[in-house]
Amino acid sequence: MAIKSNLDKHLVNWLVRLDEEGKLNKNISIQRKEVWDLEKKSNLIVSILLNIPIESLLFEELKDGGESFNILDGKQRTLTLCQFVKGEFLLSPKTKHKELAGTTLTGMGFLDLPGSMRNKILEYELSISKLRPLNDEERATVFFMRNQAVGLTKMDLSRVVMGQKATDLFSGLCEHDFFINKVKFTRAALKRHDDLSVLLQYMILTHRPDAGLSGAEIMSLCDDIKSKEVKISKRDIEAVLSYLDKAISAKKPYLKKVHLPIIMHTALQAREKKVNAKAFGECLDNFFDKLEADGEYMMACKSGSAKRTNVQTRVRIMGDMLNTDTLVKEDDDNDSEM
Repeated sequence: MAIKSNLDKHLVNWLVRLDEEGKLNKNISIQRKEVWDLEKKSNLIVSILLNIPIESLLFEELKDGGESFNILDGKQRTLTLCQFVKGEFLLSPKTKHKELAGTTLTGMGFLDLPGSMRNKILEYELSISKLRPLNDEERATVFFMRNQAVGLTKMDLSRVVMGQKATDLFSGLCEHDFFINKVKFTRAALKRHDDLSVLLQYMILTHRPDAGLSGAEIMSLCDDIKSKEVKISKRDIEAVLSYLDKAISAKKPYLKKVHLPIIMHTALQAREKKVNAKAFGECLDNFFDKLEADGEYMMACKSGSAKRTNVQTRVRIMGDMLNTDTLVKEDDDNDSEM
């Protein structure tokens, strides 16, 4: 693997222009989502005003022959610079330096700054390493090696390990109506990739029914996805999510990360038994309404919930609610059948 690159110098003004022209792809699948808060963004802007050097950015040239790039490293810095110049945020009162040359910085937007400061930001020189177009494996390797000191989470690494094609597929599944309208992950949860974590844990339960749901087991699954030992059936996963979307009428308190993989696994079993979706939803409501805080299921949700024994306990107990003849079944021609 021979990575070809060159180091160029460009002004912030150049970066903003490319962003406005839609030539910066900030959302390649292996990248993290926007994670910087207002304080971190503000400190970057103030660093530039103080002439403090910032680290180089890493761009991958696209094959169109023009000035179009994937951002491999430096997404947060790129977002911050472009957003500030476009007036999308004000400098935080928590920024490290609140005043410069007699000018109060906190609460100031780009257009509020003196002209000399605006010019200083726009004319700040960035170091940008530009890589020639890469294939998926090369791109993942570069991202991993470049970020190994950043403390990437298991979920960040999982996206790198399983490759761009699989990550793109999961990204589409994460946009399913059930996740968007019923689960409603918080912004913090989405930054942690909790939606992806739920899907990967569900796949562990379907492909490795005796396993736990730890980070190590997630990474092992991603390795097998990459090597094609485990195949992702988008159609089957969508079918379970759609079944749950019919079963659950609104956001419920029990639609939490710790329960969701078990709920999805139980929903798969319910579909196989041709249980009416609304009947399954009522069954879930009754199940969680009757749970006791010190009961076996809830105790298995506490510390060590991803351990194999605790996972298997929850799978068993929730699955037992399907072992009754009173559940309403679907008609033979219902679209919820497998």
